[in-house]
Amino acid sequence: MNAGFEDISILYEMIEKYGNDWKNIFSEYQISRKPNADAIAELSYRNFKEMSSKTADEKFLLQKKIEKSFSDKHPDKWIPLYSRVTFSDRPYAEALAIGDFQNAIMEQILNLENIETIWDGPEVENAILKLLMQKGKLRNG
Repeated sequence: MNAGFEDISILYEMIEKYGNDWKNIFSEYQISRKPNADAIAELSYRNFKEMSSKTADEKFLLQKKIEKSFSDKHPDKWIPLYSRVTFSDRPYAEALAIGDFQNAIMEQILNLENIETIWDGPEVENAILKLLMQKGKLRNG
């Protein structure tokens, strides 16, 4: 539904820009929406896989706890993918790219020794901050 509302908003912007020039409206609309349509399809597929096979996985659940904890402390540096897709008007292609970036960081974090016991401590928080800085991408979007 959110994707549909976004599509309508973008189409309205194109109509405002081009008036009754439907050829330009649809041409620019196609160019601007295709990457986001592809991204929402990929995000939907990944969400289906998560919901069908990962919700009972301890590592997956730990990752979600770590992300929420870090996001609560640093909302300017980390917005979880679900929140980014559901509660933002940023493009889906951007959400997918940032989500992939964040997931790569979380893969490293989940490999830390004793992560199950230190997940909410300063060592993990600092490790995430360090990884964000190393990449030069304090992303809020």
